[in-house]
Amino acid sequence: MGGERIMKATQLGRIKKGDFENTLYLFNHKRVMDYAKHQEFNFDTNKNTIIHCYYNDNGHIGSWSNGEGWYFQDNLPLLEEGENNE
Repeated sequence: MGGERIMKATQLGRIKKGDFENTLYLFNHKRVMDYAKHQEFNFDTNKNTIIHCYYNDNGHIGSWSNGEGWYFQDNLPLLEEGENNE
């Protein structure tokens, strides 16, 4: 595994998909995000899970699935001191 780095995910907990997208948009300095839907099949439970993935120019910035949201600060722009993006 050459230059791969492991990013730390921060969980937002239970959140509606639209609210998660709005939060991630603010974290991304109100810049356009790319989106991809990923389906993952669990053979143990025989269930399909849909994971919604969000990206910016730096890479993967967040995921939402089944009412839970996570973001990856490593790929998000840093907030300037005093900036809240609201």
